Amino acid sequence: MSLEKDKNICSVCGEVVDVNDKFCSSCGSVINSKNITETVTKANDRQSAKVKTISEKKIKANTKETGEKNQVKKLSGTKLLYISFFLIFVLAVILYSSGVFDQPSEPSSSQEVSSFHGGVDLQNLQRINDLENELKQNPDQKKLLELAHLLNDSGFKEKAIEKYKDYLKNDSKNPDVLVDMGVCYYDLGKYEEAVKQMKEALKHKPDHQIAHLNLGVISIANGKNDEAVVWWKKTVSINPNSDIAKRAQELINSH
Repeated sequence: MSLEKDKNICSVCGEVVDVNDKFCSSCGSVINSKNITETVTKANDRQSAKVKTISEKKIKANTKETGEKNQVKKLSGTKLLYISFFLIFVLAVILYSSGVFDQPSEPSSSQEVSSFHGGVDLQNLQRINDLENELKQNPDQKKLLELAHLLNDSGFKEKAIEKYKDYLKNDSKNPDVLVDMGVCYYDLGKYEEAVKQMKEALKHKPDHQIAHLNLGVISIANGKNDEAVVWWKKTVSINPNSDIAKRAQELINSH
């Protein structure tokens, strides 16, 4: 399945829009040109979590019947931009004062500002700050992993990778953490490194279903459709009745 060159997909609602459109005609969101994005779930060894996965958004129909939906009032493009810039400024001030950027990493050239801040949850910022301070006083693997996940979920991929690497120094064979770190690299557009981490996870757990699923999605991002289908078929064979297998089968059917 591929998009026409003059089309993009809204990363929020999945609407197909013209490549030159800056805002989604359906939900009013700023257009992100990526048509494959990661769906975040938690690590399997966490009670409230599963390992993070990367999934492909389904493309919605390009046309709609008149009267199918009620018209929803949308924010104007200019107003939306002002709000976005204001929120980014406020977040930058909060994070700077909280110490999150005490040791800033070099930003990736492929990383877009919108994707970097798009997943920020204001409720997580205080917890991130608390964990940073607690870990400075008393290193703890459980809290370190929690911090890495929070940074990942909030869109701070480079910082999350740093924390995952710190964690792996004492637990280098943890496949779930390797997969989560691989998703961070994928989100930054570093596909080769993402593949490396996924395959490293498979060395320690050959039947890691989510790692197989993710390798298929990364293959699609690299334009290797046939290779992707092979990974997804392996995903299904590991546990055909799981939700991950069903997702993989849907991707196989659509390609």
